Amino acid sequence: MLKLLPILFFAAVNITQISIFEIDGIFSNGHINAIERYINENELNESDLFVVQYNASDTSNKSIVELQEILNSIETPKAIWVGPNKTTVDSGLLKSFDYVGVSPGTTIINKLSNNEFALTNQEGIYEGYMVVGSIGAFIENLGSEEIVSNITQEDGGSFDVVSFDINSDDINEIKFIKPSLYERFYISISNPFFTYLFFALGFALLGLELFAIGPGLMAFIGALLIGFSSITFTEFGINYYGLIIFLTSFIIFIKILARGYFGPLGVVAFSILHLSSVVMFSSYQLEINNFMMIFGSFVISFFYFVAIPTVIRSRLTTDTSAMSSFKGSTVKITEFLSENRALVQFQKNKLVVEMHDKQPYELDEEVELTEIDGKLSI
Repeated sequence: MLKLLPILFFAAVNITQISIFEIDGIFSNGHINAIERYINENELNESDLFVVQYNASDTSNKSIVELQEILNSIETPKAIWVGPNKTTVDSGLLKSFDYVGVSPGTTIINKLSNNEFALTNQEGIYEGYMVVGSIGAFIENLGSEEIVSNITQEDGGSFDVVSFDINSDDINEIKFIKPSLYERFYISISNPFFTYLFFALGFALLGLELFAIGPGLMAFIGALLIGFSSITFTEFGINYYGLIIFLTSFIIFIKILARGYFGPLGVVAFSILHLSSVVMFSSYQLEINNFMMIFGSFVISFFYFVAIPTVIRSRLTTDTSAMSSFKGSTVKITEFLSENRALVQFQKNKLVVEMHDKQPYELDEEVELTEIDGKLSI
């Protein structure tokens, strides 16, 4: 870690450029790709200071290892400031940086020994790290204090010390690096709640397209949601048995929509849907908020129970209102959709009509179409 040594052993490194990269949200491949792209596109040298503002809510071991490999491949002085929230960070990640700063309340964990401790120190410079409340104060203290790197030079055995004045003309550029739009979207859907929500919503949109056939826009959006959300499965370890359970719930929801009304089968569909989320994320590397997953299941069920039927009724109302020319035609009943709706066939056309008469109808019975309140009825 950091060591405060006498100035006699310092090998000063004059900083002329500062690059700041923020790791926020779920620390995932989205951040790794952005850092790799920046390093490949820019020739970083010893006069550049690469700073990471670490404010991740969760991460996987794979992301930490990949970041350590990237940091070890460059000779640029590297610093990390953990904050501003009370963030939890792995001690192995901190050891990959030359200079370490944390905000008060940061929790440091050691995954190898399963130990953790919270830093409650007041702001100041301590042996091995600095406690400051903002990244600006952290960078400014790096330049003004004799703070030594934890990595020695191989040739002379001396210790590096950063030397710069953030307000001087020597600092010709301060870059704030951000992931691309696609990488930010990937980081957002890395959250298990959004992964599950977008994945299930994508299938719901496919179901909507089955019953309200249009130009295929809903199916296209649904396919995109399924594709984007599923790319995070391999990174964090989804349980694929949960996908089988999820497809079972999807088929049940489609069956319910085909029947046109909900009952005990709707409760079964919701239960299986939520069970699929529990199984899918049972071995996930990220922390799962069970209350949020239940809320996600309610949102998807609401979409099946309310939103899709509303769109279907609106579409059918529009279709039947435009078919008043069928009034008086003789049609044959082919299927009962619900207690008050039936599917009838006129020549090669199939129409959904309302059943207003209380008399019982039978399949293949021929009836005459009427029009009530702008809707085709029998």
